[in-house]
Amino acid sequence: LRSYELCIFCVQVITETLRIGNIISGIMRKAVRDVEVKGQGDVVIPKGWCVLVYFRSVHLDANIYDDPYAFNPWRWKERDMAAATANSGSGFTPFGGGQRLCPGLDLARLQTSIFLHHLVTNFTWVAQGDVVVNFPTVRLKRGMPIKVTPKT
Repeated sequence: LRSYELCIFCVQVITETLRIGNIISGIMRKAVRDVEVKGQGDVVIPKGWCVLVYFRSVHLDANIYDDPYAFNPWRWKERDMAAATANSGSGFTPFGGGQRLCPGLDLARLQTSIFLHHLVTNFTWVAQGDVVVNFPTVRLKRGMPIKVTPKT
């Protein structure tokens, strides 16, 4: 795991991928007490109501990220990577948070970095072109066909 953390750009690419195309778009929670939500017009969520916590609304928020729809791994160069990888309360929540923080967080990042390393070092690959669809989740209209060729 330590070797993975030393591959700074790889960590940035994976983090940016998780920000834009999170595996899940949100989670359902039930309010165990009345909750006051501050913001544009304060709202009270009554005890017992179910709420969809929509991660993408934070991950693509222009108040948090400059040009939020652009894939830009370099945006993580100046950010605290510990805040992006831990349960920091930063709003970056691809693995959930709090008591329900995914126990496989580090394993998932490690496996992704191994796959990415082998894809980049052993193959040439060219995206065949597609259209990004952002609702209800980030997906590609044609499934993002890629031409992959082993390097010689």
